[in-house]
Amino acid sequence: MDDGEHPVFGFGLDYGNELVYCEAVMQHDHYEILFNGAWIAAVAFTEDMEWIQASGALLPQSIIDEIGYRIVSQYN
Repeated sequence: MDDGEHPVFGFGLDYGNELVYCEAVMQHDHYEILFNGAWIAAVAFTEDMEWIQASGALLPQSIIDEIGYRIVSQYN
């Protein structure tokens, strides 16, 4: 994937009592989320300023919120 077209960044994330390497890949209206290199979900920011899961394996809202926090922090 071209990092210029779809910026990507990664961070460690505690998921299921395991540290996984989470990557967030920017798309037009959402972020593709990979855990240890495997696609796991897509998350999006709503008009109500909340992070939601748009597709993929069902993740706890606390994980979606943490991923969203990391995404926002990356750009602040």
